[in-house]
Amino acid sequence: MVSTTERQFHEGPRPGRGEGRGRRAPGGRRRRPKPRATPGDVVRGIVRFFGEIMLTAGLLMLFYAGYEVYGSQWETDREQQDLAQGLEEAWSADQAAAEAGPDSEPLPGSADSRLYVPSLDLDWVVVNGTTQEDIRYSPGHYTEYPSDPGGEGNYAVAAHRTPGLFWDLDLLRNGDVMVLEDGENFYTYEVFRDETVLPTDVWVIEPDPFDDATDEEPGRSLLTLTTCAPKLNNTHRLIVWAELVETTPKSEGMPDSIAHMAPEA
Repeated sequence: MVSTTERQFHEGPRPGRGEGRGRRAPGGRRRRPKPRATPGDVVRGIVRFFGEIMLTAGLLMLFYAGYEVYGSQWETDREQQDLAQGLEEAWSADQAAAEAGPDSEPLPGSADSRLYVPSLDLDWVVVNGTTQEDIRYSPGHYTEYPSDPGGEGNYAVAAHRTPGLFWDLDLLRNGDVMVLEDGENFYTYEVFRDETVLPTDVWVIEPDPFDDATDEEPGRSLLTLTTCAPKLNNTHRLIVWAELVETTPKSEGMPDSIAHMAPEA
């Protein structure tokens, strides 16, 4: 007759309650089955996924906009340095007069003059033409109406509303002066009016927008600056007009209004 102890030895221990019905996790704890995803969980996952995409896209757009406004100033400064060097070389060698003849027109994108705005402590090389390529890093001279720095008519200039260019053009006030420089003279203009207009108001760059002037009889000598308005938008145009008040030969040095802006030797 086999005893109970001997039977348990040969048969092994009996499984306890619940044993054999499922695996136990390490440490003796039974693994709980994962809950099934509900329709609400699926919707929340989709919303979270697209939310992350939109957030990333928004950050990228913000970064790009910041670069367009502020990061491009470095490129503007570099381009202006190159243009200034070329303009000085052309003036020193009198290449423009030698190559262009009296009946030829300046090439689009070529350096034409230098513009000083002492109240903003800024100056730029102005190029010929106002296409997007021409004015990407420089103010550009409108070529629709023939006019030279200091000459009769309206020397009109456009530039983007970005830091380094016409960002603070709205700070100019009546009585402020601006100076144009060519190979022979400095021409001082005094601001007398500003206005915000629509992009279709092209009359602002006519030979004299306020008098009955024509190309043949332009009357007075004007300088007009145009840019987008308001900042970071292009629905309107900010216009600043100035009139010639003084001409200073370069042999006499820079006018007092821009003497502090003289390039370092």
